[in-house]
Amino acid sequence: MLLPHVLMICKHLEAKRDSPYAGIFIDRQIASLKQVGVRVSTFDMGMSLSPIHVFYKWLELRRQVRQLSPDLVHGQYGTIVGFLTAFAGRPAVISFCGGDLQGGHTASLLRTYSGHVLSNLAALRARKLICKSPRLKEALWWRRDQAMVIPNGIDLELFSPGSQQDARQQLGWNQKHQIVLFNAGSDPKVKGLDIAQESMKVVRTRLPQAQLCVISDVQPDVMPIYFRAADVLLNASRSEGSPNAVKEALACNLPVVSTPVGDVEERLAGVQPSAVVPRDAEAMAEALVRILVERKRSNGRERVINLSLDQVARQILAVYQSVLTARYSARM
Repeated sequence: MLLPHVLMICKHLEAKRDSPYAGIFIDRQIASLKQVGVRVSTFDMGMSLSPIHVFYKWLELRRQVRQLSPDLVHGQYGTIVGFLTAFAGRPAVISFCGGDLQGGHTASLLRTYSGHVLSNLAALRARKLICKSPRLKEALWWRRDQAMVIPNGIDLELFSPGSQQDARQQLGWNQKHQIVLFNAGSDPKVKGLDIAQESMKVVRTRLPQAQLCVISDVQPDVMPIYFRAADVLLNASRSEGSPNAVKEALACNLPVVSTPVGDVEERLAGVQPSAVVPRDAEAMAEALVRILVERKRSNGRERVINLSLDQVARQILAVYQSVLTARYSARM
């Protein structure tokens, strides 16, 4: 078995100075890859989009590639990260995560379209592509045959079912109130906070004690407590790659009401109680009320059990091995 040395190219390490939990899913992926024997080095592109900054970062990247001599490079996003990964001087794998291939974000149209162009140009040069959902794969302009659908893995030991009563005691929540959990992330507009609040107004006409708990930048180790304490997760996003909060909620058997973004329809297939609804306040409210009246846990964990960090790491390792095998075969 080929166990490669991979240079992981990302842009979240610098951001950790202001937001300690930035890129937590990339950090978990790196750790899980190391667990299956992959040697991983990292290179951070930084947050600046200045052409001068990007140019000097590319030169620095090329120097690091020459010094470390990795077997391949793996870009953790498209746009600038993916484009420079493709020209790093080693066989490239690029992971596309959402906004790098599809719209729905609050960036300007020019910036969004430029990012899509860079992503697709990078796809032309990369040896293999990883998309977080089938919808992202379909958003590629070309080379879909080189794309594998591999969602982010879930820490199934951290995100697990538990006592709702105990979780509410830890958070200081009322035991009797029906609570809808909403993760606003770093961009409440894209996450659909406005329509979530509108839907809750409708819910409260039937369930006056129902509450919307809006969270953002919660410490990762604390997130399972919120999932155990809530009655339902509401995901009202305009656009997603493969929403991690939905998968983590399912791992905790928390019911989910979501718009049909990313791979949500696949994840919620067969999950009861849960619902996929249009981005419409009335439709969301109707689904929320049904779940809040029952106050039952879901069977969601069985739908994500195959997305453990270890299993996903092994899928990514297989991608690396296919790249290296093809490279070595071409040399013979």
